[in-house]
Amino acid sequence: MSMELHMAIVKIYHAQKNRTRPGMIEIGLSPGQPKVLVYVSQHNHCMQKDVAEALNIEPATVSQILKNMEQSGLVSRSNHLERKRAESISITEKGMDYYEKWVLLCSKLDKEALNGFSKDEADRLLEYLCRLYVNMTGKPME
Repeated sequence: MSMELHMAIVKIYHAQKNRTRPGMIEIGLSPGQPKVLVYVSQHNHCMQKDVAEALNIEPATVSQILKNMEQSGLVSRSNHLERKRAESISITEKGMDYYEKWVLLCSKLDKEALNGFSKDEADRLLEYLCRLYVNMTGKPME
């Protein structure tokens, strides 16, 4: 098969997006929200700048995503204890419910995507993807 790496990545990205989008909508999440929800669920009381940096998203984009998530009741903001002007982002109970539904959906789709792969092959694939990420960003994938 003669396909360049960048095209394979683009095709896989779009296939994955097309498979997750219906479930994302069913859960009640908008584009951009799932990755922010995952990050905030794992880094409760984080700062907006940390979300932007960890996810490689522009701060203004994160600000808009968080604003929409706050309006939907998925996250809350409160003044950071050490910095008076900074806000701490926390996941709400509703946000945790949506997060759990998202994780379940992703687990199901991961299982389908890795159908026919041995455990060793799946582990190596993930290792290779992490190495690609480091090569392209200079940062480890979290």
